[in-house]
Amino acid sequence: MFAAGPFVVRMELLREAKRDYDIRKVQEELGWLETYGGPLNALELTNDTKLWLGLNLGSKEVESALTAYQDEKHLVWLANFYSQAGDFAKAQSILEAMNPSPRTRLGKGLLSLAKGEAKETQALLAGTESDWKSLTPQEQCLRHLSLAQAAISLEDSLSVNAELDSAQKLDPKNPAYLSVGFNLAIAQGEWAKAIQLSHLIDDQTWRPPNSLYLIKRAVLAIHENDPQGLSDRLTLLEKLPLEEGSIQYVKGINALKKGQLQEGKTLLELALKDGLEGEVKADAQKALEQVSDRQKVDPALQTF
Repeated sequence: MFAAGPFVVRMELLREAKRDYDIRKVQEELGWLETYGGPLNALELTNDTKLWLGLNLGSKEVESALTAYQDEKHLVWLANFYSQAGDFAKAQSILEAMNPSPRTRLGKGLLSLAKGEAKETQALLAGTESDWKSLTPQEQCLRHLSLAQAAISLEDSLSVNAELDSAQKLDPKNPAYLSVGFNLAIAQGEWAKAIQLSHLIDDQTWRPPNSLYLIKRAVLAIHENDPQGLSDRLTLLEKLPLEEGSIQYVKGINALKKGQLQEGKTLLELALKDGLEGEVKADAQKALEQVSDRQKVDPALQTF
């Protein structure tokens, strides 16, 4: 029993680090277990934490690791991996083959959110707390955060705040809480708050490059008249694969901010042709509609 003591302590440290989203500590504990843990590396907690870490770090290797599992939890994890990567067909294929359950509905809600389908997300994730009680607190938190993000897209600020409150009570250290708060600040034009939250997000240096976040940081730089910040975000977007549409979108928004309506319209149309997805696609379509409405009222604006 005495010899097992240090290993019990290490497993508890791993649990605590994962619960606190302390990515560096999780990496440290997994490294110790790999070196000294022996059979502890075969435990579900250890293996699930490795997968959890890979998902949070955006590791490509986690895909092949997850395909080895056929249980509901890991299939939803794999589907969400594909959703976040923009491979909606693969995510859909996995989820459609699964039996109906709250966890499967959560996976479908996450997919709809990634596709920018806010109303569908709300429909999939609706219900009382008792309908979702079979999920872990972390999964329930993810449901509320997804509903909050959907409400942001639908400009339903009352629902956003209620969902964020529920999410924070369930899993207060979830880093996605910061991301949704940042998205809300951007949507409401609270630029000072958005800057403050962006600094907190940027301090989490373990986060993998995220095109949606970079796009919103670029939009924030536009509204703050920060050309260097805008240039930095565009440079980072250029390093990501298949982001030409996102770059055109940012340049289009920048042109509109400068009053160059026709230039902005052309760039946004190019962005949509290049294949924007999710909420960025919806935002681009909305911006184009606003430009078209202004040009109908004053045809002279078509030359600017």
